[in-house]
Amino acid sequence: MMLKFTNRQVRVLVLVPLAVLAVSAAAYLALGSPALLLPPVLMGAFVIWMLMDMRHHHWDLFHRDVMEQRAIFAQLEAIIGLNATLKPKYPFPGTRGWTASPDLLREVVTHVLHQAPALTVEASSGTSTLMIAYALERNGAGHVVALEHDAEYAGRTRELIGMHGLDHRATIVLAPLVKQRVGDTEMTWYDLGQVRLDVPIDLLVVDGPPEGTGSMARYPAVPLLRSRFAPGARVILDDGARADERAIAERWKQEFKASSCDHLALEKGAWSLRF
Repeated sequence: MMLKFTNRQVRVLVLVPLAVLAVSAAAYLALGSPALLLPPVLMGAFVIWMLMDMRHHHWDLFHRDVMEQRAIFAQLEAIIGLNATLKPKYPFPGTRGWTASPDLLREVVTHVLHQAPALTVEASSGTSTLMIAYALERNGAGHVVALEHDAEYAGRTRELIGMHGLDHRATIVLAPLVKQRVGDTEMTWYDLGQVRLDVPIDLLVVDGPPEGTGSMARYPAVPLLRSRFAPGARVILDDGARADERAIAERWKQEFKASSCDHLALEKGAWSLRF
């Protein structure tokens, strides 16, 4: 196997021998013949250091590869479990990129199957909406309302739900992002004007709006919907490894007296709060 050097290692390989030559030449001029011992000693020390550095470098690469493989395996386990449990009529869409990761979807689906929420609300829509609808169908009761600000994506999710025959379990609401009063601040969030919630919210899954829409973009979810929560309602906030989401979860806990606030060690991180 051909060894690969980092840019730093290449610079060291070039510059250190030159430095050794320069130091040795200066030492020879000052000390004479005894200085001839200096180059092999310095180069020997350099070679030993370089071998140790390369060993550490390749160990780091190996460790990173192992961790990546474990992460991939964990997501494969999650999606295989979801398929085996929900038994979809057609294959589920992909779960990479912007879509919720399989381990988060497994957390949400497990909650729906175990707690049987009457009403689940999603801030965003997509594969997660479909899986929640399948879990509700397996329960034989319940409904999910997904808020989507993008008209094209809302249409695609509706088609997806219809193709799987789950229109009676899921409603996709086109809810553009609009300026709203959130406490003493004006923030942008989904327009709730066309949202119909017939029963209290048992589960709120927050995976939108996208981060690029502004700082603390997902914070309004709880302030604007808290009054509609059922006792003991659960909120799951995706992308919990990001600084904004950590701050949002802490604010929700403090400002709305959450009974619990737990970090979930998932691929993208998540926060779980109870109210």
